[in-house]
Parts: sequence; structure tokens; C-alpha cells
Amino acid sequence: MYNTHHSLYSYFTSMSILRVLIFIVCVTLLFSSQSSYALATNPGATCDAGFEKSGLDDSDYSRLASSLGSFVNVAGDAAGSIPLQIKMTITESNGPPTGNSSFTATTVSNKGVFNVFRDFPNMQSVTSIEFDFRNRITEQPIFLTNVALSAFDIDFANSSNGNSFDDYVLFTGVTANGSIIDGSYQAITDSRIRSFNDSRPNTPGVGLYILGNTSNCPANALGTTCQGSVQFSEPVKSVKVRYSNADFRIFNNDNPTNQQIFLSLDNYCYVPQYIFSGTVFNDNGGITDTQADANNANISSGTYSNRPNYFNGVFNPPQESGISGSTVRLANCANPGTTYPTQSVLKTGAPTGAYQISIPRTTLGNNTNLCLVESRTGNTYPIRTTSDSRNTGFSATTYNYPNNDFGRVIAENVALVLKKSQYINDCPATLNYAGINDAPTPLIGFSTAMIEGIAPGRCIAYKITATNRANIKIDNFIMDDVLQKKGTAGALVTSVLANPALATADYNISSSPAIGANGIVTTKSLVLPPRSKRDFYFNTKYGTSQ
Repeated sequence: MYNTHHSLYSYFTSMSILRVLIFIVCVTLLFSSQSSYALATNPGATCDAGFEKSGLDDSDYSRLASSLGSFVNVAGDAAGSIPLQIKMTITESNGPPTGNSSFTATTVSNKGVFNVFRDFPNMQSVTSIEFDFRNRITEQPIFLTNVALSAFDIDFANSSNGNSFDDYVLFTGVTANGSIIDGSYQAITDSRIRSFNDSRPNTPGVGLYILGNTSNCPANALGTTCQGSVQFSEPVKSVKVRYSNADFRIFNNDNPTNQQIFLSLDNYCYVPQYIFSGTVFNDNGGITDTQADANNANISSGTYSNRPNYFNGVFNPPQESGISGSTVRLANCANPGTTYPTQSVLKTGAPTGAYQISIPRTTLGNNTNLCLVESRTGNTYPIRTTSDSRNTGFSATTYNYPNNDFGRVIAENVALVLKKSQYINDCPATLNYAGINDAPTPLIGFSTAMIEGIAPGRCIAYKITATNRANIKIDNFIMDDVLQKKGTAGALVTSVLANPALATADYNISSSPAIGANGIVTTKSLVLPPRSKRDFYFNTKYGTSQ
């Protein structure tokens, strides 16, 4: 649209001729106003079955225009099923525009659009407006299907002072394989905009221009006469709009006049993807590998004291970091062997241990019982601090499932520490275990020192202390202790259970040996609370060598 207006004066020798001309003009406007000045729907604004459909919301235009060079979350996201971000950039060729040139968002005929107003310095000047599409969840390029755009006010300006400009708008897009394709021209009823295959080396592509010398489209009106629409036939990750002079019709010695067009991003389609992400991490709470000790049961002081993030099943960066080597797959919770085909969408430079996988909505069908299952090979980080399977809590209208983290630790950072000490006694009928102190030798108290020279027929009492160093409980704790039996594992004598009787609060009486019998002393299935200790006692009679 040419924006500099000049008055043209004509003189008529007859008033009747003037009245006839006015009548003709009025009738023409009456019959053409409905078709010429009304916005037409872009014929390419369609989507196939299985795709979600959207276009820019009116609010998106102002936010994008005010945030050039930055990615902006788009409100036209089909209720979150198209997680779209757009970054707009503007570049100039053959001299920057002069005068009052601007790029703004505006509302015309109750529709949000971009207004590109240019006072080009010469007939070879070009303004390029690029739309980059990105997935706001993965921050990776997103390929949109049936991307459709419209340009309005494409006209031919030829002012009375000799300044001219012929709008030429070229739409190109970048596909998945990096190819550059042209937007396909979409025919609109009553539009005088046509496509032109420009084969010149500096401006290749199929662009839009106005047929004939139709000049000066109505100001600030999205009329169909000067509307040109395109659609991209392949999925694209970006679109460039190149606005310039159609100098295949204008002499190079002409001077440009100030011009404007309006742009709208009418449509894009996308098969919704469900995205699952998280980190496989070292749940060490900041305890280094050199500090770790599988036998350190001290939780009141030293390395394992005051470690709220150690072995708590929660990823706590920066104190904790991710670990490589694991695989996470999407499976059916009821049948974990059923794995669904996913694609890694993890961006380059992601932290160690991070994973991010996606699956199209069309692939899942009616399968909604979804779990993430973590596994690894080798012997590094063999101990889990979380379950190997996490239920995603899947909902068909939720597309992003972050923070599905899996914790592991090295063997030296195991949660449970068992300490076994022994005390030599004369097999009394009752024994006050709690009154027996720890000692350097088993002759006077519970000790971890070796027993040497015990006479057959004496008793050895045992105290096994189970320490849960972790910040999560240990469920289903069952401890077995095998009484030695002659001829088994190199034992020279057989030991049997002795009085006092096993504590019913601790032991599975039916599974443990009776007094005087050999076997396996077994506890009940117990829960060890976080950061706790529990002592288990029993007495045995050391057998003879017979």
C-alpha cells in the first residue's frame, strides 16, 4: 500500500458528466465493497485428521512484535497440544529503510496482524522477516504442517511525483532435511494477487504481486483484492517473508515510495506429542566416592551425619549430579515388557544423566497406563534409591511429564549397614541383653573382636545392629542369620539356639529354630525408619567337636 497521497485535479466542462461519474463510482463501490474489502479465509488453513489446528492468537502479534530476536510462548497452542514458541527476526538488504519505517502489531477489521511499513532507500532494498518455530518443552525445532500465511495490501504504487513501487512478497520455508521450499499460492476469489516464479539468482522463488497496475489498495483494510495467501506443502521449522520491489516490472531509474503490507500467520497443524523427561542421578547427598564407606554406621557424627539429601530419592542439584549409562523406556505399567516406540528429543548440551523422550498421540491410541522404566548394564551405581518404574500419571490432555527422576548410588553408599558383635556367656536361662555394654573383648561385653579358644558347651550371644543411613525408610526388611553347622562352610562344630527365647516383636518364631535346634534365625518383615538403628539379639550354644 502506497501511503503518500497527492491530490489530482480534473476539470469538467459539464456538471452532468460529473454527476454521471459520481453515480458510476457509487454503484461500483456498492456492489464491490462486500467482496473487495472483506477478509477472506486462507484456503490453505486446513489440517488433516489426527492433527491439532491453530494459528496466531490476536495477542500473539503484539507480544512477538515487541520481543524481536527472542522466543515467545504462543497463545495459539490448541489448549497446549501445540507447545509452540516463535522467534521473529528482521534483516535488511541493500540499505536500511529510511524515514518513518516501522514494524508493529495492529488490529485491522477485528483481526490481529503485523504491519510492515517501509520507506526503502532504493528499488533493490529488501526487508526479510523470519519466523523460527521451537518446541517450548524440548527447546528443539518444531516442524509444523500446513503452515499458512497471508499478506494484505500488496499493490502497485505510482505517484504523481514519479515515485513508484510494486510490492513483491516471497514466502519460503525450511524443511526437516534443510531444503528451502516456496509457499504454495492459494487462489482467493476476487483477489488480483498472483504468483510469479522469479528465476533470477538473487531472488529465486515463487512470490506474490498484484496483477496489472492496480494501485493504492484501501488504507488499513484487509481487502481480498490485495490479499495473497500461501500454504507450505511440507512440514517446516521456519518461514521467511521477503518483502521487496517487483523490479521485473519497474525501471531501475525509478525512485521508491513508502509502502506497507500486513501479514498474518493463519494456520499450522501438529500431531501432539507426549513428552517424558527426567534425570538419572547419583543420590549421594554430596558424599564423594572417596568419602563413601559401606561399613560406616555412624549417623550422629562424621561423613553420614547431617546429610538430608543423601539417599532420599530426590534429585538435589547442584549438590547431586546426573550419571550416564542408563536407559529409560516407556512401558505398559500392567505389562512392563510392552515397550512403546519413543524418540529422544534431548537437546544438544543437556546435562549428564538427563533424558527426554516423546511419543505421538496417534501412536499411543487408547493406551493410558504408562510407566517409565529405568535400567542399566554393568556394575556401576548398582543400588537404587528409587523404584525402577515410575507411573507417569498419564492424562490424555496433559502433554508434558517432567521430573521423572531415578536415583542410584555406588556400593559404598549403601543405605543399610549391619554390624554383628558377640559376647561369650555361660548359657543362663535369662540374659539382659540391654545391660551388656560394648567392649573391646567378647569376654566382658559385645565386641567385634575375634573369639579364640572358646570351650565347647559355652554360649555366644549375638547383637546385630541394623543402621538405616538413608533419608527414606527401608521396607520389608528381613534379616537371616545362619547358625553354623558342622561340615558346612568349613564349620567344625554345630551351634544351636539357646535361651532366652527369641523376642516375638523382632523374630519370625515359626521360621526360626526352636531352642536347642540348628537352623536359620529369621526376623519378621519390618520397616526401618529413616536415619535409625535397631538391635537384634539371640543366644547360641557352641557345640562340641563330637
